[in-house]
Amino acid sequence: MMCKQTSCLAVVYWVACTAWAAAETATTALWLFDEQQGVYPSCVLGDAATGAYPLVIGPGGRLTDGKFGNALEPTEPPPVSYPPEEYLVGLAEKQRFAVDRPGAAPALRWTNNRLCALMTRGERHLRQEVGFASATQSPLNLANSDWTVEFWLRPAATQSPAPGVILEIGEGPRGLGQITQLLFNGADGTFTFVNEPSGTRLEIPGPTPEPGRWRHYALAYSAGEEQMRLYVDGRMQPLPSRCRLAPLPPGEEDYLSVGRDSRWEKPLAAALDELRISQGCVYEADFTPPASFSKYHHGYQPPALAAGPPLLFGDSAGQGTPVPLGGRKHLFLDDALVASLEGVAFNANPPRLAELVLEDAGFSNHVTAFEDTASGDGLARLYFRGPKNSLAVWVSEDGVAWRAPDLGREYEGRRNIVITDPVGLGTLFVDPNAPPQERIKYYSGYQGRGQYVYSSPDGYTFTRNETSALPFRGASQSIVYYDDQRQTYVGYHRSDMYRTPGGKTERSAVLTETGDLMRPWPLRPVMQAEQTELAKRLRLGRKNPYYVDNGPLTPPGFGVEYPRIFAPDPALDPPGVDVYVPKCIKYAWAPDAYLAFPLMYFHYEGEGPPTRETLAEEHRQRGSGPIETQLAVSRDGLRWKRYPRPAYIGIGKHAGLDLKKNYIAHGMIRRGDEIWQYYVGSELYHSTWQKSGREAIFRVVQRLDGFVSADFAYTGGKLTTRPLTFAGNRLVLNVDADATGYLQVGLLDEAGQEIPGFGLDDCIYLNCDDTAAVVHWMAAGSDVSPLAGKAIQAVFRGNATKLYSMQFVQQ
Repeated sequence: MMCKQTSCLAVVYWVACTAWAAAETATTALWLFDEQQGVYPSCVLGDAATGAYPLVIGPGGRLTDGKFGNALEPTEPPPVSYPPEEYLVGLAEKQRFAVDRPGAAPALRWTNNRLCALMTRGERHLRQEVGFASATQSPLNLANSDWTVEFWLRPAATQSPAPGVILEIGEGPRGLGQITQLLFNGADGTFTFVNEPSGTRLEIPGPTPEPGRWRHYALAYSAGEEQMRLYVDGRMQPLPSRCRLAPLPPGEEDYLSVGRDSRWEKPLAAALDELRISQGCVYEADFTPPASFSKYHHGYQPPALAAGPPLLFGDSAGQGTPVPLGGRKHLFLDDALVASLEGVAFNANPPRLAELVLEDAGFSNHVTAFEDTASGDGLARLYFRGPKNSLAVWVSEDGVAWRAPDLGREYEGRRNIVITDPVGLGTLFVDPNAPPQERIKYYSGYQGRGQYVYSSPDGYTFTRNETSALPFRGASQSIVYYDDQRQTYVGYHRSDMYRTPGGKTERSAVLTETGDLMRPWPLRPVMQAEQTELAKRLRLGRKNPYYVDNGPLTPPGFGVEYPRIFAPDPALDPPGVDVYVPKCIKYAWAPDAYLAFPLMYFHYEGEGPPTRETLAEEHRQRGSGPIETQLAVSRDGLRWKRYPRPAYIGIGKHAGLDLKKNYIAHGMIRRGDEIWQYYVGSELYHSTWQKSGREAIFRVVQRLDGFVSADFAYTGGKLTTRPLTFAGNRLVLNVDADATGYLQVGLLDEAGQEIPGFGLDDCIYLNCDDTAAVVHWMAAGSDVSPLAGKAIQAVFRGNATKLYSMQFVQQ
């Protein structure tokens, strides 16, 4: 298998260890209900067994404390004033309204939505991006074969005299067609099983329930015996009458509803946990109730987080005391280490444009460049979209010639597919806190179902985690990495909730953090009243609550639940510019260095005078605007400084193509003193009017540490650092003076006086282009060890020179 499910493995193990289990059973679907409490209506409750049968939660359901983790509980919908412009909130393309049909349940709208949890192939007036399976043309169609339905159930304190629905499977459309239904009567503990194709209405006796107490229930049907058996806490109950069931006919609008019926009535007065449907009779005699089917409810502990050096320039860093530089390399990304400067400016340095390396390979705009240095294979890798939005890998020995490796398995005619799920817009990183079999992580939106984490020992075979990390629909590539200096996993995600001055979508990025990558990440929902208050000071869209955006059957994107980290800056950017994806990374070859390569999108439409808006008109054969890559830097990943010019990768000609937009790949590959980066370049504008145009992946080459430099003017400049302490015996600089430039370094004591032998005038000119130039003084030589541990300042004086980094080392 190319993609395995961890919870499925736990289920197989548990069944295999049970002597009384039937010889051949298979889990069809398993809903753990372990997503975050408070998830919005329309978010997905994942199928942890195969992933084939996702549900969406509705306003008539909620997640609450469960037997293991969380549980699903029907509830009364909260009061919400939905936007009146119904056509704005989740209708399918070209659908302007929903049509009610005689006899059927009313077409689903936000205004009548009381569902608890649902999967459906009906409601086609609505946007549907989750990918619902057929309930009638699958093993969910409980009929004339052996099957088992089991769950943990906790009755509510107050019970209705009417039974409530545990699950209903219908031919559809809702309210019409035949159904199979399982109901629970909380007053006396009996079950009713309805199978309309066979005319069956079976009453199944059970013990009187105790409100607030969790009990395990399992209904196993033997087709050969025509016998239903109910087990409560592993003990078989008195047998009901025999029955011969019949399958539901295939339905083009079939559905599965949990917790309520097809009209959102008959709510179950109980909470459900770990609902599992299996093929075969899992139980044939009394048994010990199973433990959780999730691997995370068996003594799981969050990982011990690897600790890097403390941040030197974060909020908690000491001010007014010498900077404990030690042996760290310091990149001159900004003035964080600067006490004073004159004739020196910090400038971004675009990479050198290199080759076109891939074309006609089926890639999308977003690519990940990756190297598994621990494997020692020496291969550079590119990950991007494969057939049906799967994830493909390409490898290269030299970074220029790329090939699709043969992984020994095939998917859609391709043998280089590492994940067959539709997750081709994610990012890859090495997780230092994971066990070896999970050390490489892939994070991606999974179709329209939410954000998932995948694990791999080698980057070629991945396992999807059983529950989503975050419940939001992925509009674009999310960026995730582990920050050892802050000891947290950090994610940057696109949000479309904000608006430009002209009222268009203003793409920006929000920040998430978690200490445990594999469990659902922290989420504090923002409800309608809070959003109303936020809209008084923020330029938000008019959909309130924001979760209505994609309709009742597709999750919303990220809104204002998390802090906004990347956004257009009115002091820098013209109106109508936004941040498509930030492409953040923690620099691997120096601490305290965070880099981002935000994709900046210049909108033509609705954002300026007619002389600008005319560029979007069809006769000009452009589109909605161009996209470039810029550079931003940070010392903690939270506060960023952007260098808008020169563009890090601009539009224009490269390798014979005239590019109108570019998307830099996430990740870097180092070879010696070079850093290789890649980007997808296109001859087409965003939302182009043109019918065709070339797109390709290009390589660009950056100097080691070379993203930003302290540039000394041609006529001379001077830079003095803050007081610092160091360890080591040599001072090494990454410096480029070219032919007519030079740099000298002097060292000052605590009183700001030159240290004898280490003065500026004593320093031998650095007249070179070197990534590791050792500083020498005329008399003192290069040995600075007598000053190690003492508070000093470094003074740089030079002209026509770029200073990229400094480091005290032991040689």
